Amino acid sequence: MEKTRDLGRTRERILGAALREFAAHGLGGARCGEIARRAGVNKRMLFYCFGSKEALYREILSRKFTERANFFEAAPDDLAAAILHWYEAGSSDLEWVRLLEWEALGAAGDKLVGEDARRDYFSRTSARLRRAQARGRIPRDLDLSQLQITMIALTVFPLAFPQMTRLATGLAPTDPRFRRKRQRFLRWPGERLSAAPATGTPSASLSKGEGTVGNRAPRRAARGAVGG
Repeated sequence: MEKTRDLGRTRERILGAALREFAAHGLGGARCGEIARRAGVNKRMLFYCFGSKEALYREILSRKFTERANFFEAAPDDLAAAILHWYEAGSSDLEWVRLLEWEALGAAGDKLVGEDARRDYFSRTSARLRRAQARGRIPRDLDLSQLQITMIALTVFPLAFPQMTRLATGLAPTDPRFRRKRQRFLRWPGERLSAAPATGTPSASLSKGEGTVGNRAPRRAARGAVGG
C-alpha cells in the first residue's frame, strides 16, 4: 500500500511539472529531462508512469479540460455574471490559456484531446442559451453560436495576447488594475444583452438610443440568462 501511495505522489509531481513545461513550450518544445528535473525524478520514472511524452501531454490536457468544464458548469445563471465568471476562469489559470494556444498551433485538423466531451460541453451551454432565449432573456434574433464565441473572445483574448493588451492599455493582463478595468467593462455587454427586448431587432434598438454608451437610463439585467 505504501508503495502505491508513493507512486501516486510521484505521478502527481510529474503531472505538476509537466503542466508548467507544456504551458511554457507546448508539446513539441517540452523536454522530458526538464519535466523530470522539475518533478525530482529520473526520466525512466516519467516513462514508467506515463509511457511517452505524448501520453503525458494528453493526460495533462484531459485533466485540465475536465477541471475547466466543471468551473464553467458552475457559472451563474445571469448572463452578465456568467461573462465575469468566464473571465475569472481564464485570468486565474493562465496555464490553461497557454495550453489552448499551443493546441491551436499544433492541432492541424487532428482530433483534439477529449474532443467529444468538450463538444458535449459546448452543446450543453448552447442548450442553456436557447432556453434563456425562449424565455425572452436574450434577444430572439441573436445567433447563439456567435454569442458563445464572443463570450470566449471577450474573456480570453486579453489573456491570450498579453502584448496587444499592453500596447492598447499600457497594462499587462495580470496587473490588478487591468483586471479591475476589464471586469467593469465586461458588465457592460452582459447587462445590455440580458436587458435587451426579446422581439426587438438591433437596428430598432439603436434607433431609439438603447444600448449606447451615451444612454444613462438605468438598466436592469434580467435574471436567468443562461440558466437551466
